[in-house]
Formats: sequence, C-alpha cells, structure tokens
Amino acid sequence: MVQSKYVAACYCRLSRDDEQDGTSVSIETQRKILSDYCKTNGFSVFDFYCDDGFTGTNFERPEFIRMLEDMKSGKYNAIIVKDLSRFGRNYIEVGKYIEDIFPENSIRFIAIGDNVDTLQDNIDLDLMLPMKNIFNQFYPADCSRKTRQAFRAKALRGEFIGSVAPYGYKKSAEDKHVLEINDETAPIVRRIFEMVAYENCGCNKTAKILAAEKILTPTAYNMKCAGKPLGDNRYDWNLTSIQVIIKNREYLGHTINSKKKKLSFKSKRVINQSEEKWIVVENTHPAIITQKLFDDANEQLKIRKRPCKNKEPHMFSGIVKCADCGYALSLTPTNGKPALCCINYKRRGKEFCSAHYIRYDELSNIVYDDIRRQINAVRNDEEKFIKILSERCGKSIKTDFGKLQKEIQDSEKRIKELDERFYKLYDDRLNGVISESRFKEMSQRIEQEQSDLTEKTELLRERIGQSEETAINTELFVQEVKQFFDMTELDKEMLHRLVKKVTVGNKYKKDGKKRQDITIEYRFIGQGV
Repeated sequence: MVQSKYVAACYCRLSRDDEQDGTSVSIETQRKILSDYCKTNGFSVFDFYCDDGFTGTNFERPEFIRMLEDMKSGKYNAIIVKDLSRFGRNYIEVGKYIEDIFPENSIRFIAIGDNVDTLQDNIDLDLMLPMKNIFNQFYPADCSRKTRQAFRAKALRGEFIGSVAPYGYKKSAEDKHVLEINDETAPIVRRIFEMVAYENCGCNKTAKILAAEKILTPTAYNMKCAGKPLGDNRYDWNLTSIQVIIKNREYLGHTINSKKKKLSFKSKRVINQSEEKWIVVENTHPAIITQKLFDDANEQLKIRKRPCKNKEPHMFSGIVKCADCGYALSLTPTNGKPALCCINYKRRGKEFCSAHYIRYDELSNIVYDDIRRQINAVRNDEEKFIKILSERCGKSIKTDFGKLQKEIQDSEKRIKELDERFYKLYDDRLNGVISESRFKEMSQRIEQEQSDLTEKTELLRERIGQSEETAINTELFVQEVKQFFDMTELDKEMLHRLVKKVTVGNKYKKDGKKRQDITIEYRFIGQGV
C-alpha cells in the first residue's frame, strides 16, 4: 500500500450561537464530512480536533491550541475544515494563520465548503479570503448586536436579566426574569440595613458580627444552592460586601440592569458602566426594605465616611454641585443663616474655584418652585407634558416605528441580496465571464453598499431604542410626580425621588443686577418643562 503524501489534522467547531441559529451542522456531521473527504482524496487522518461550544471570534480554544502544538511538533502537514467559518470568525486572525503561520510551517490548508486549498495555483487568496473572512466575522457581530438589543428591550421592560439573583432574592420558578423574596436570606439583608442605620454599626463591625455568627456570604450561599464546594472563606464577610448591599437599590423593589457590559463581541472582558448608563425600572418586584430604611442606612455611610460638624447632613447633601468644578456645595453658617458654598473653594482657595455662594432657603425656594411647575404641568395636562418631553428628548422627531422597522427590514434584505450577488460575481470571475479588474471594481461597490446599509440599520435601531427609552422614562417620572400632588413644601423624600442633581453657578452682574444660574436635572427626564 502506498503511503499517503499528506497527513491531515481535521478540525471541527460548533458554538452555542450556531446551535441556536441553525446555521451550522453538528460536530459529528462535520467529522463525517472531513473523514469522507480524506478517504476520497487519499489523506491520512492524524487526529480530529473538536471544540464544541466555543465562539469563532476567540482563538483560545483548547482543541485548537492542541492542534497548533501538534503542528509545531511536525505531526501532520495539512489542516482540513468543513468551511472557513468553522476555523474562525475573526478575519484578521484567520488571514494571519492561512497566509503567514501555515505556510511557514509547510501546512496545506483546505476549507471544503468554500473551495479553498492553499496548494492550488488557481485560487487568488489575496483577493478571495479577506472577503470571505469579513463575511464570516459579520455573523457573530450581527448575533452580538441582536443579543444586546434583546437584552436591552428586556431591561427597559424591567425584567431581571442577570445570571444570579441579588442576595435576598431568588428567581421565580415560573419566570426567571422575575425576582421573588428569598425567605432564607431576605431577613439577613433587612438586618444588615438596620444595623448600619440604627445600631451604630459601621460596615466593618457589621461584617465581623455576621462572620462571628457563621452566616454564609452571598458568594458562599450561591455556591451552596448550586451544590458546589463552599471553600474556607464561606463566612468571610467584609466591608465591601456590606457596602454593596447597602447601596443596592434593588432591595427597594427596583430592577437595575446594564451595570456592566462586554468590551466587544470579540472579547470576554467585562467592564463596569457609569451609573448614568444603568437602566433602572422601579417597583418591579417585592421590596425587602422601605425607602426610609434605605435612606437612613446610606446617610449613615456618608456620615461615617466624611465626619460633619452639623448634627445631620443637609437636605441637598449629595445633590447640589458646583457648576464649574463639579465639587459638592457644603453647608456654611453665615450670620446665623445657613448657606451653601463650594467645598473645593473652602478647602483649597480661590486658585482652584470660587465661592458659588447661595443661601440655603433661597436654593430651597428655587428648587421647590421648579418642582411645583412640573407637578402642575402633569396635573393640568398630563398628555401635553408627556408630548413636550417626548419631542424634546427625541430631538423633535416624531418616530414612526412602523416606517423605521420597514426601513430596517428593507436594508437587511438588500444586504442578503448583495451577499448572493457577490458569490455569483465570484463564480463569473472564476469562469472567466468577467475580468479580474472588473471583479475588483464591482466587489468594492458591493462591499461599500453593504457597509453603508449596515451603518444605516444600526442608526435606525438606535433611534427606535432611544424613543422607547424616552417613553418609559417619561412615564416613570410622571408616576413619581403624582405622589407629590398634595405637597406644600420641599422635603427630603420629594427632592431625592425627583431630582438627580442641582448645579449652582457663580454670581455675576447683568444689566446692573446680580444674577446666578441654577440648573436642575431631574431623574429620568433630565431638564424639566
């Protein structure tokens, strides 16, 4: 029997996205395709390398790495895959392997479904492979975009989309996107808040008490529920774990999503998002604590973090800021009357900022009058109030959702048509129907049109998402405002539930009169009407 000239490494890959989308075939089917190809073409199979459940954008796959190690040892001289997408979906990485690494190691590369064989002279790799690899990368990018949109829609509806329920809650057995109170851990959460708020316990002291009582930490409790080993640090409560619980507004019955995000669809790295980008939907599940208990506990954290000479923090604490440097305005008694002044100016002097001085009662009246204006606008004509906010937040564009969806569908249909047109064009080029220069010219036009359509589709989806978010936020603000229809003076609850930030400018003269710019930013809607 004649010894085969080529010894092949047969590589198979299947990701979870492939399984859900139905765009690929099983590992077993891929193995059969590769095995049949080797038998038909006289290849000896060295080994099958199968990565099941791994995305094509990441090349840190265990079997892929093992295959490369065997390549360096010279155990085979050919790599065969069903098609290029099975090898990978990052066009830069795929190109690097096929055009640089494999030739340097005398490896023949074959992608059966794409008719790619690096041994053949009639295949223009420089022209064809980059185009095919770009199309292959577009798939996971598109999947990632659709997944983000689906999660964002769920978040805007107030559904819980986290993998693990917050300590004190559990996922509903009927619907995993709904949180229910966990009777085993909710009392511990309530006790932590009460210890910090009313029992003169700081976070460190609270953590020590829980550890001494051998209460499982949130991480250890989740491990226990999952049937996993708990480890030696199962009772190691610490300052950070207590702070995370005290600051978590989900215990008030609000769903908070989008605290973190993946760096990109090519990376597994997760980064924290600023609080402004969180999606908060209130009153979506039973509250474990009251608003008052939450406020009191968090107020104690602030007092312990930054000792204050006053008996208690003023009502605007954490809300009022300097318009120029962004620092807080602190309470400063002046001639027996409380006033607010930029803390940066007080501590560091006029080289760093100016006073931004305003009397406490004057600011209270300004803010209260503006809040009353919002309340009256809602009470007098709620529909008009919502319309004004919607048009302003939507940049005065009346969104026709049906029209936008139709444009998106048309664009996606055209992108698919261009894909088919490209492959037909490529066949014409191989068959000599068109010249290479003409093929390059027309393929560049197709690629540019696809790029323009993809960008247009992204913008249309963003417009829909922004409009939906604006509608939800406006409704949330209206519901908050309705709770204070009968209020006759400014109090802490009204201020903190409706107002996100108040910025105070420096005093200046205009037309011979002293003036001072005060900007009020409301929760959910930004500027009021």
